[in-house]
Amino acid sequence: MFECISSNLPLEVLGIWLLLTGVVGFFAMGIDKSRATYGEWRVSEKTLFTMALVGGFWGVVLASELFHHKSSKLSFLVVVYGIMAVWFFLLSRIGFLGCVLSSISPH
Repeated sequence: MFECISSNLPLEVLGIWLLLTGVVGFFAMGIDKSRATYGEWRVSEKTLFTMALVGGFWGVVLASELFHHKSSKLSFLVVVYGIMAVWFFLLSRIGFLGCVLSSISPH
């Protein structure tokens, strides 16, 4: 599984980067949701957008859906899903997305 990534060092590094930044984005959204619930200091949207932009888009989107956090704030969703679209475009152009999809689909 993922032979096309593991045989290509730049794609492997990119995959690890996306995994790590996604986890950080996920936890940042979870922390922000918790703080919002208790009226505490919040993680700024600028920080969340930056996390999405550097590769944590999937964690931010997943947490938004799972925690129902900022999921009804259209301006937030437009920016985050826009960032995700740009990432998907770039990942497909370099072959990363095709490799991942072919590795997880039944042959």
